[in-house]
Amino acid sequence: MKLKKFKFTKKAIVVLAVAALIVVFAIYASSIRAKSKNIHTNISTTALKKTDLKNTVSVSGTIHSDDTHNVYTTLTLPVKAVHVSVGDKVKKGQVLAELDTSTLEKDIEQQEYTVADTKQSAAVALAQAKRTYENTLNLYNQGLDSDVVTAQAALKTASDTYNYKKLLYENGQASKSEFDQAKSDYDKAQKSLTLAQNQAGQKLKTDKEAYDSAVAKANDKSADISLEKLKQNLKDSVITAPTDGTITTKNISIGAVPAGVLFVISNTDNLVVDTQIKEIDAATVKAGEPVSFQTDATGDATLKGTVASIDPAATSATEGTGNVTYSAKISISDKSPSLRIGMKARMDIVLQEKKNIYVVSYDTLLQKGSGNAILVAEKNGALYKVKKIPVTTGLETDVSVEISGSGLKDGMLVISNPDGISPGDTVQLTGGTKK
Repeated sequence: MKLKKFKFTKKAIVVLAVAALIVVFAIYASSIRAKSKNIHTNISTTALKKTDLKNTVSVSGTIHSDDTHNVYTTLTLPVKAVHVSVGDKVKKGQVLAELDTSTLEKDIEQQEYTVADTKQSAAVALAQAKRTYENTLNLYNQGLDSDVVTAQAALKTASDTYNYKKLLYENGQASKSEFDQAKSDYDKAQKSLTLAQNQAGQKLKTDKEAYDSAVAKANDKSADISLEKLKQNLKDSVITAPTDGTITTKNISIGAVPAGVLFVISNTDNLVVDTQIKEIDAATVKAGEPVSFQTDATGDATLKGTVASIDPAATSATEGTGNVTYSAKISISDKSPSLRIGMKARMDIVLQEKKNIYVVSYDTLLQKGSGNAILVAEKNGALYKVKKIPVTTGLETDVSVEISGSGLKDGMLVISNPDGISPGDTVQLTGGTKK
């Protein structure tokens, strides 16, 4: 038999509307009756189960390497070649770049000639000064200096003449003027000898100083040192990696004279995060505490780290402000190929952690007097009966608290918002229960 297609007439629509109003009124009336009998409707609950609870401090920071080396040069020579790029992994001693040494090589050649000429001239001057000094020393020691010998001979002659004139004068055979002249000549001869001896000593001293000066010049290494510096510059013109790592910065180009940091080499296996700890948390955060963190690049994956250090003094830029912070360093334990230097990390420093415990939100906790309790819904026919369970609180976070007690068990339905509900009341639960 073929069914007739139903048509919505105006009359049918009116009938349906009236029926809907009757249903709504019936539900409303049922709710009024339920409230009059201490029946609470639309009550949300959470199924109690054991879980882990962490008390954490949330911070953020930028990832960088804790083992970074800057490569630079003091040479002002143009760049001839560059052998690496950003991202390249290098080994210690590997050539990174080379400078143009054409002018430096000419300077070395010129300095080599200067060194050779200086050494030859110094050797000749030393030999001559040595001969002069040794000859003067020999004559002085033997009393053979020509001026001294002449003065000694003159003194002997003057002494003989003086003694002879003195004898004649005493015997009346010579005048007093002749005697005085002989004595004057004798005195002058003595002074001449003293002067000659002093001059001989001074000549010996002068020749000794000349010899010592020649020795010093022969031993002067300044020209050699200058040459060695030029040769060292030649070696340094080949710029090599001071350590193993990855090229993370390159500030060098062919033809330009290098200035400042040319390369930055970072150990990408030794990553850390610099962050700031708020003043309110500085007293509780300690070195060695575990850290969990995430980045946009690693998605939902949670990686691990450790608080490496926290500064004892506030960050200078925040001193005296309303937002005092302390610099801290977080070392990254997990090695992920997705981590890159410069990434932003969102971190939780774990101050305390407990595993396999019962945890509820603060909103579910009754705090009356000195005791704590929760309200649970127990099945009672088609509805639920409210029961009060005493609990002891433990580890706390900003939103959750650990509870324990003999009356707790897995699966019991904890009333999420106990305001206005008392033990013994009847409740009607919402369609779903939070897991």
